[in-house]
Amino acid sequence: MIAALVFGALLVALYWMAPIFLAGARWPSRAPRAAVALWQAIGVAGALCAIGAGLSVAVAPAQLTVVGGVEHIAHEAALGRPFQGLGLYAALGLQLATDVAFVLLLGLTMTTLRTARGRARHRRLLDLVARQSESAPGALLVDDARAAAYCLPGLRPRVVVSSGTLRLLSTDELGAVLAHEQGHAHGRHGIILLPFSSLDTLLGWVPYARHARAQVAGLLEMAADDYAERRMGTGPLVSALIEMSTAVHAPSCAFSAGGAGVTSRVRRLMEPDHRSRPAAATAVALATVIVILPALALGAL
Repeated sequence: MIAALVFGALLVALYWMAPIFLAGARWPSRAPRAAVALWQAIGVAGALCAIGAGLSVAVAPAQLTVVGGVEHIAHEAALGRPFQGLGLYAALGLQLATDVAFVLLLGLTMTTLRTARGRARHRRLLDLVARQSESAPGALLVDDARAAAYCLPGLRPRVVVSSGTLRLLSTDELGAVLAHEQGHAHGRHGIILLPFSSLDTLLGWVPYARHARAQVAGLLEMAADDYAERRMGTGPLVSALIEMSTAVHAPSCAFSAGGAGVTSRVRRLMEPDHRSRPAAATAVALATVIVILPALALGAL
């Protein structure tokens, strides 16, 4: 039972305490990609702790480590005795671990399928109304007087701009917007955001699920800003973001240059030290420790 308490304490720290602290911290904006990795590590480690808590209860009668106990249960199941020696609490622990794994997998699968359908539907629409344009190389042009620019993720991501955007932005500003959207495509941000979307739907009452999606979405916008800044410079990007702040909203299945927190993103880009390698290195190291810790506990407890 000590193992179950350890896993339970880690779960509370990861899914209740850490996200509240991380959501209120200021340093993630200085290392957005590393901060996303930290959010991912917390999610994976928390899931391992939840499953580990159930498994530790299930294997307690065998007086083995979690990994050894699971091997024992699997061996008994292979011999046709899947529940032999399991008491009520052990059976409930095994059920808990199974349910957690099933719910997380089901939620991710359903979110992925729903998102894929939405993106496929929008791709079919773009095939009908969009065309290539020399004014926006590498992007699809949609005839719309309103300003719009977004990246539609997928196996072959598409960058889309409207004719209103071409009239609104200068050549350098347009290049910065296109680079921002290419940053989303290059970083596969659509895939990164999927697990957070599924948790938000399933476990909205848990602080991690409640904060993670919004925080990660904002960090991915900053990461795309950094990608564009490295290619086009700060000035054109800042002016482009300001111009695009009133752009029409992109489809829910896409990323928009005028997306979340434009004001805070512009303020960030104007700061001279808005990127920090030490902060990034620290976040990556912390993410590594967070993932390894419950994995080691599974074999040791």
